[in-house]
Amino acid sequence: MIKASSKSIIIFMIVYLGSLGILASAIGYQYYMDKKDSLIDKMRFEMRYKIKSINAKLEYYHKNHYEDFIFYEEGYDIALYDNKNELIASNFSNDKMDFTKLFYLKGTHHYLIDTLFNEYLDVKYIVVRKSLDEEELHAIIKKIMVTAGNGFIFLLFVAFLLSKIMLSPVRQSILSLKTFMKDATHEMNTPISTILMSYEHMDKDNLTTKQLRSLDRIDIATKTLSGLYSDLSYTSFHEYIEYEDTPLNVKEVVLERVKYLDTLIHFKDIDISCHMHEKIINMDKRKLILIIDNLLSNAIKFTKKGGEIEISLTHEYLSVKDNGMGISQEDQKSIFKRFKSNNSLNGGFGVGLDIVSQICREYHIKIELYSELSKGSEFKLVWAD
Repeated sequence: MIKASSKSIIIFMIVYLGSLGILASAIGYQYYMDKKDSLIDKMRFEMRYKIKSINAKLEYYHKNHYEDFIFYEEGYDIALYDNKNELIASNFSNDKMDFTKLFYLKGTHHYLIDTLFNEYLDVKYIVVRKSLDEEELHAIIKKIMVTAGNGFIFLLFVAFLLSKIMLSPVRQSILSLKTFMKDATHEMNTPISTILMSYEHMDKDNLTTKQLRSLDRIDIATKTLSGLYSDLSYTSFHEYIEYEDTPLNVKEVVLERVKYLDTLIHFKDIDISCHMHEKIINMDKRKLILIIDNLLSNAIKFTKKGGEIEISLTHEYLSVKDNGMGISQEDQKSIFKRFKSNNSLNGGFGVGLDIVSQICREYHIKIELYSELSKGSEFKLVWAD
């Protein structure tokens, strides 16, 4: 139960942080793009200023009739073209220019092209090429990552705090339920044991048929409570009980449990057929009894009066098959979950098959379920070896 609560907290935090993470990523990306656009606008303004400076130099050289001229602007690549788009001079490799655009990006370089109205020294176009400063881009990314990291830590703390606050009532309810189960289980033990012992020592020879049937009902009810006690006891206390695995003959244990449930079997007039071979497994006997009792009692419980149950035991598997009401495909998906019962009309707390599933997982036993509504069910335990 506590594990389920912890799982709920984890799921909540994943959904909460995941949603905020997606939102934060979108905001971070938008922030990065805005900052990048600001850098581009700043760079474009500087490139425009450089073009004006180059144009002024060209005018000076032209008016002073200098045929040779030198231009150099640190950090900028510059090219000059005539009115036929022919290259006059350049301090970078001769890229193919797109003179239909004033400002564009090609690769990692931004190009700004300015058309001159006065063609000094036959220069019609001035092209300035520059790339964004990588250090400035990295600084923006670093700022985003630091902010995101600090934000994630803060949101993680908030998510954990919220989950604790919201799930606190649920955890309290679970703890109260668990405490109740432990107390109820403890209180059930003494009266059940007393009734069973009284039944076993009772003189049944001088009783009427009606009295015997009433006594059988008492036996059935008590053994049903005993089975419930065993399930609740395992659920509540198995972590504190010391179990010991020993070699067990499964056939002997099955026959023992069939005999134990004999009164209920005869009361419902159920025909039980057993086809069993010797099979030795290494397991604690109390756990094996829990498995067999739950499978048998469920088969008896959901089989109509006069029905049939077939028990098969081989070296590969143990099978308990009935011709009862069956289990729907939808219920089969959750039948092994705690507090899930496949038929509310027949009662039950839904812990039996959860216990069977737990023990089988512990011993690497595979559970196979074959069922069809109105035709019956078969639970097959496939041994690990």
